[in-house]
Amino acid sequence: MNREPEKLVEFTVPYLTPPSTNHYTKPCMYTGKDGFSHRGKKLTKEAKAYKDAVAIFARGCTVAPITDVERRRVQYRVEVRVYLGHKQRLDSDNSLKVAIDALVYAGVLHSDAYVTESKAVIVKNERHDPRTHFIVERMEN
Repeated sequence: MNREPEKLVEFTVPYLTPPSTNHYTKPCMYTGKDGFSHRGKKLTKEAKAYKDAVAIFARGCTVAPITDVERRRVQYRVEVRVYLGHKQRLDSDNSLKVAIDALVYAGVLHSDAYVTESKAVIVKNERHDPRTHFIVERMEN
């Protein structure tokens, strides 16, 4: 479902917090187009589930401009608030990379290269309500 881009998108992903970048990918072997085996990395099941959840709760909203000309001039501000459940741990820098990648996957942003301001806030001991809250804003030059 394509929607007209908005200036600000705000939504919450309940029950899930982003996996750490340490648990984002895992080593694997694959056969390349050249027919040889190569070492690489693939997303973990937790990372795939988190990206899918972000896409579901974003509900097709986007702040990304439609035209390529506008996309080259745009800048984004992203704030991610991670509310950790009982005995959960996460570094703010580890959560931000995964969360921004999930926003690109969901189509909220067109590229993480245009994120010029980012902020991660970790709130601990939300025992009964772990979640991730996103605020994404498009800033025009």
